Amino acid sequence: MKYLLAALLVLPLTACELVPVALGGPPGKELVCHKGKKTLELPRDAIGAHLDHGDRRGPCR
Repeated sequence: MKYLLAALLVLPLTACELVPVALGGPPGKELVCHKGKKTLELPRDAIGAHLDHGDRRGPCR
């Protein structure tokens, strides 16, 4: 029972990391880390092209 309860508590926390979300910025736009160097604020319809060439969602760190 303890393991089931632990799994039920941990699963929602790990699932939060897997769901892409818009981080800041105005509605209809998302942040993308471009080439690992510069954070761009892009319209959602431009995200796919950037992800295809190696950029990632969210701000650069």
